Amino acid sequence: MNEFWVAIPLAIALFVVMLWLLRPGPSSADAAKTSTYNELAGHWPAHYRYFPQIRQALSSADEVYLRKNASAEVSRRVRRERSAIARKFLSGLREDFVNLEQIGRMVAALSPALDREHETERLALNLKFQFLYALVWLKLSSGSVPIQQVEELTGLVGRLALRMEQSMAQINAFASSQTPGLNV
Repeated sequence: MNEFWVAIPLAIALFVVMLWLLRPGPSSADAAKTSTYNELAGHWPAHYRYFPQIRQALSSADEVYLRKNASAEVSRRVRRERSAIARKFLSGLREDFVNLEQIGRMVAALSPALDREHETERLALNLKFQFLYALVWLKLSSGSVPIQQVEELTGLVGRLALRMEQSMAQINAFASSQTPGLNV
């Protein structure tokens, strides 16, 4: 029975990914016109940078301190509030990831030579993020604190942000070398 409940979300995720891959993408000319650093700035991730505060709020040391120094009622209320904050942070991480995916598609449209390997890597990263996100969300909803999985999700978003920055710098360098005086 457990395998059945695991297989259903995976099948749904795979179906969504397949639909996403089949959608029509923008033409290179349209993407080149609309891809500037100013446009990308509105999509740049911000939530993942707050992980240290979230880690502190969800730490077991904080939980122990609350149990020792606060009433049971206050401890329960704080736990509920922290869980809600963690879910909001998780939602923010998802927003960051979606924004980075959008930037990745723009960068891919601008790349002179994008190969299947990069597309496959992006797909695998997307599946990993979606699976981990669902797992963390379920654990948070059940009352446990999966701080290591939240840290792993945050790391995925941070690494993807770094990779997008590097790709954009490469595209900018390439565009500058092709067109003197052009600031992308």
